[in-house]
Amino acid sequence: MIFKLNIRRRCYYLWYSTSVQSMRLIIFFGIILLIFKLIMLTRRETCWLDKYRSRLFCFVLTNEANLENRARAVYETWGRRCGRFVLVTRLNSSIKCKNENGKSVGKCELPIENIPTLPDETYSHLSDKVRASLIFFNKYYPNYDWYLKADDDTYIIVENLLRFLISTIKRYPKPLLYGYRFREDYYVSGGAGYVLTRQAVDLLSSYIKNDSIYSECKSSMEDMMVGQCLQKILQLVPFHIKKDLTLVGETIDEHGRERFHPLAFRVHFNGPSNKTKREWIHFRPFHHTIFGYEALSETTISFHYTQPSDMYQIDSFIYDIRLFDKQVCRLHL
Repeated sequence: MIFKLNIRRRCYYLWYSTSVQSMRLIIFFGIILLIFKLIMLTRRETCWLDKYRSRLFCFVLTNEANLENRARAVYETWGRRCGRFVLVTRLNSSIKCKNENGKSVGKCELPIENIPTLPDETYSHLSDKVRASLIFFNKYYPNYDWYLKADDDTYIIVENLLRFLISTIKRYPKPLLYGYRFREDYYVSGGAGYVLTRQAVDLLSSYIKNDSIYSECKSSMEDMMVGQCLQKILQLVPFHIKKDLTLVGETIDEHGRERFHPLAFRVHFNGPSNKTKREWIHFRPFHHTIFGYEALSETTISFHYTQPSDMYQIDSFIYDIRLFDKQVCRLHL
């Protein structure tokens, strides 16, 4: 009996002693921390991307005729996933949009940037439009690391774009421009969308303000103009700046597949039915283009020539549909 009482007292002493209490507290808070980490683990991917999302500025070239179809489709799908998204046109956000029948449908709820120096809304003035936009954004939106330019028929998978851009942070020398590369060293596709770094926007806006410099690199195609002007600027900047820079950065994945696509998804997947397009796409790229499944990177970023209805469909496939039990059945997929 006395032996049992001694054992009970010793156990009681051990349980309530200072050192054991400390151990109990450590175990208790360890369990709380583990539960917290498990909860945050499910949100880690989203939070990790959101940390960089605010550093991405997206601007889309459009016009009044496309506001209620193409521009709205862009804004209601991938545009909202940028850190900042604006539509570039001569109009401002107080204009009344019209439907296909010409009837007013009320004020646009679209983020249209009113840039006073924009030229006429014609294809021949696209280079001037991009020039005015870059000068304006450099002045009024300077606190971004990346500036994505896209057309109103370009679809962007923003999360894949962010992943790619984050992977380029430590590249050296630092590229100024990313996109679908053509054979010319300075030329990337405007339709597939291209990304200018903070330093590229700063250099461009500083130099192309000068009409004489701009006239030497101006082109009827805005994407070619951007590349030619950057190439010209790299010849003018001091050596201590130029030595750390390169013009165009590589965008293919580890398997040599393209991330930016200058044609529609169905064309890249099935191959073009038109012989002229097939010859053009084989002749112009920096890398050899392969049509079909092997042409599409698993981390694809963009497609061009995407109709508004297709944008909504693609967006729904990517963000609304989930594979059943993907985590559990990964080995069987």
